[in-house]
Amino acid sequence: MKLSMRVLVSGFVIALGALGQSGNPTPGPTPEGNAPVFLDNHRPLNPKKEKNPTTRTVTGQVVDDSGQPLDGALVTLVDQKTKERHEFFTKKDGRYKFEDLSFSVDYQLQAKWKNLMSEERKLSQYDHSPRIVRLLEVTTPEGAPPPSSEAKTDKPKP
Repeated sequence: MKLSMRVLVSGFVIALGALGQSGNPTPGPTPEGNAPVFLDNHRPLNPKKEKNPTTRTVTGQVVDDSGQPLDGALVTLVDQKTKERHEFFTKKDGRYKFEDLSFSVDYQLQAKWKNLMSEERKLSQYDHSPRIVRLLEVTTPEGAPPPSSEAKTDKPKP
């Protein structure tokens, strides 16, 4: 038992000596006095799997015949299952946004500006896009003058 222990220890000492003489520097402080840092752990980089979205968003813009954005247009989103209505008034840029919409429901989208309406647009439950963009164009019926953006004022008759 003592002999095998001596052989084991001497073999270990010889192995350490051979490593020290191989010419490879042993890790230690760098000339600047900092310890070396090993950042590579030799594992492949696995990107995190993105989770599938649980809701969708519909955004867009309300424009007139010439493509100009309409300020103050009323955009209505109707849940076709429950008939619940959500409304949004556009700002100067004519943009609207509805968030947290279910993937399992059909929706109907329509814009109204003054006495004009856009065509109805459908959002299908079979469209699994998380971000949907719809342009709603409010057109003037042919032969009718476009409504003015200024409020009408009645002048009193003398």
